[in-house]
Amino acid sequence: MISRLDYFSQGTFSPHSGNLTTLQTQLHWTFRVTVALTFIGHGVWGLFTKSGWLPFFASQGIEPDIAWRLQRPIGVLDIALGVLILWKPRRLILMWMFVWAGLTAMLRPLAANLMTVQVDGEWTVQLDTSSLNVPKMQTWEFWERAGNWGPPFLLLLLGGAFCMRMKDWVQPYTEPPVKESTVDTIFFLCRIVLGLLLIGHAGFGFAAEKQMLIDHWQSIGIDADVAFITNVGYAELALGILVMLVPVRALIWVALSWKLFTELLYVPADSNAGKGIFNIFETIERWGDFGVPLAMLFIIGYRRARTVPTPSIAEATSEGGVDSTV
Repeated sequence: MISRLDYFSQGTFSPHSGNLTTLQTQLHWTFRVTVALTFIGHGVWGLFTKSGWLPFFASQGIEPDIAWRLQRPIGVLDIALGVLILWKPRRLILMWMFVWAGLTAMLRPLAANLMTVQVDGEWTVQLDTSSLNVPKMQTWEFWERAGNWGPPFLLLLLGGAFCMRMKDWVQPYTEPPVKESTVDTIFFLCRIVLGLLLIGHAGFGFAAEKQMLIDHWQSIGIDADVAFITNVGYAELALGILVMLVPVRALIWVALSWKLFTELLYVPADSNAGKGIFNIFETIERWGDFGVPLAMLFIIGYRRARTVPTPSIAEATSEGGVDSTV
């Protein structure tokens, strides 16, 4: 019996066993936990309510007073779905998570020229004319959110969701045994997702020149300015491109470490003023930024350990799939 710690360490801090079933279990739980935490983190902000969400609603013609009332139900639903995925995942819920995460990511460029301002104690949404960068550069937000919409799709792919009967979409399921070709596909998609989220975040610095990034660096005592975040952005852009083109183990570790560091800066920067330690939910919401490179490390470790020819379908079937209800 392999311990939970062994499942995590194989391919990361210790050599991988080269067992395909072990790899499938690693990938399944990495993506499953990632999807759950992403939605729970996002849902918590719905419960808190955020003025920063108002432009997204406004881009769809929803007035602020209605938007405030919608935030908590959306938060409750996100948290409930995250918990349900941890308990007994269903493919229909994963498909909804993929679509919803994609739609919320798309709202960011759609709301690019809108901003929230407080007038007489009331939050309202207005056109942002303070920066020429805003209208065109907010598209970077969609790519930066690849860590939100990528993992539910990857978990669907791992679960064989696209060759199922209708009833299989709504029932708890056991994953079919993964094939080598599926592992290759998942690794390729992880390269794209990780590269996009790095490039998107890089654009916050060298293109959008986001004040948020300056605040993050200054919160840890670094005298950051536009020139500083621009240079950091170009370095992150290079990292994102390299991850997609040359996804070697060392680069993936750099990407994972970088994302852990930068996303944790939401806490000392108190990015949502007055929330303090609760800003950790901003980090949790971006768990895909950590889960995707971790999945890549598992696959790289598995490939290093593999010394036998690709198993036949019959051999793979004899190993059994991953029971998602465990």
